[in-house]
Amino acid sequence: MQNPGLLLLPDLTDAPVFTMRERVRKLLEGMDLGNEYYGESGYGRETWNRISDALSREAMGSMMVLAGPAHPYMARDYKRAVTESAGIMPREGGMREVLQQQLGKGLLMSVLPGGQHHMAEPEKWPDELPATVLGAVRNAELHRCLTTEAAG
Repeated sequence: MQNPGLLLLPDLTDAPVFTMRERVRKLLEGMDLGNEYYGESGYGRETWNRISDALSREAMGSMMVLAGPAHPYMARDYKRAVTESAGIMPREGGMREVLQQQLGKGLLMSVLPGGQHHMAEPEKWPDELPATVLGAVRNAELHRCLTTEAAG
């Protein structure tokens, strides 16, 4: 059965379960690495930041995998919201616009489920959230470097 956008609904078979197993395995490996590092008197801030960053990325990915079946049109809807707030289609704006809107969609996809997880009610959030997220992406210095390299 197809949805109105002619896209298939998310796979509800073993694929998401396998994906979650892999993510949980990576989370456990990261926690073991952190424990080993601590056990060997490891206190380097940079190493702890890297371990923590890897764990948080896997945790966010896990949240996205689990949210997929409950919100099958999330990626499409968030892409549309970011494009509407940008006021320009990605192809019309060139590579920089494509990258900014892609990053904006990804950030919005993490902000809204994160808010739901913490019991904030997204329906009460401002309608300007996609534009706010896109503005944050456009003003990020690291992102500016990446888009400059990609566009140049």
